[in-house]
Amino acid sequence: MLVSKIVENKGKSVVTVTEYTSVYHTVKRLDETKTGAALVVNENNQLVGIISERDVLYKCYKMGKALDGTNLVKDLMTPADELIVGKMDDDDAYLMKAMLDKHIRHIPILDGDEIVSIIAVEDVIRAVLESSESEAKLLREYIKNPFGVHAYK
Repeated sequence: MLVSKIVENKGKSVVTVTEYTSVYHTVKRLDETKTGAALVVNENNQLVGIISERDVLYKCYKMGKALDGTNLVKDLMTPADELIVGKMDDDDAYLMKAMLDKHIRHIPILDGDEIVSIIAVEDVIRAVLESSESEAKLLREYIKNPFGVHAYK
C-alpha cells in the first residue's frame, strides 16, 4: 500500500512544536492528543526535527534533566539531518523496513518540503494487515472459481 493511501486513511493531523517549546509543554500536548511524537518546526513551518516520548524518557534520564519548564525541545529532539523521512509515493514495505532497521516508531511524511503527516508503526501494521487480508480474500475467491464465471446457477 502506498503512503498516500495510509495518509488518506489516517488523516493529515500532525502535532507540531518549535525548538523553543518546553519539554513539559510538549509532553502535555502529546498526552492531550494521544500521540507518540511531535514534529519540530521552525518559524517557516519547515521540519527541523522530531521529538518522541522515547526521546523525552531516555534522554531526560541519561542527561539527568528534570521534566520541567526549563528544558527545551531542541535539547532532546532528533534533528532533521538524522531523520528518516517518507514520501507520498513510498510503500508500506519501505516504511516497515526503515522502522525495523532504525528502531523507530514514527516517520514524518513530506510532499516536497511540505509536511503532510506523520506515520506511526501502528499505521504501517494496519496497512500491511489490510493488504494481506484483501489479497487472501482474492486468492480464496480465485481458488473457488479460477475462471471467474458461474457455469452452474
